[in-house]
Amino acid sequence: MKPKKLDICGKTSPYCLSVVAKEAKALKQSGELLITCDNFPAVTTSIPRIAREENLSMDVQKPSKDRWEITLTRE
Repeated sequence: MKPKKLDICGKTSPYCLSVVAKEAKALKQSGELLITCDNFPAVTTSIPRIAREENLSMDVQKPSKDRWEITLTRE
């Protein structure tokens, strides 16, 4: 199954995080959500909170100086 992709770079509004939360909640078994983000607080606080609330595993990669790729997975 291909991961669902969300690019929230340059978008720091609460609406973007609500979209992340909605997509995370909708993940089915073995589903993945790949989020590209350039907002440090979202990477360190908001998205990890969403992952904990939805009981998802989270992997963070930093492919460039100001960009992160976060993978949320429902085991």
